[in-house]
Amino acid sequence: MSKLMYRCPRTGVNVDIWLADEVTPVNADTYEHVMCPACAHIHFINKTTGKALGDKGK
Repeated sequence: MSKLMYRCPRTGVNVDIWLADEVTPVNADTYEHVMCPACAHIHFINKTTGKALGDKGK
């Protein structure tokens, strides 16, 4: 398991999540769907960068 921090695009809150798969070079640029504990919606998070799909923030 690997820990990842991302910013919820709806609330702007930084959220820590655990991903079941380790990030490897084969799946480095893939997105994982997660249930956000900050807003209770599903987001697609890049496993490498921690950015949400469609997030235009910093």
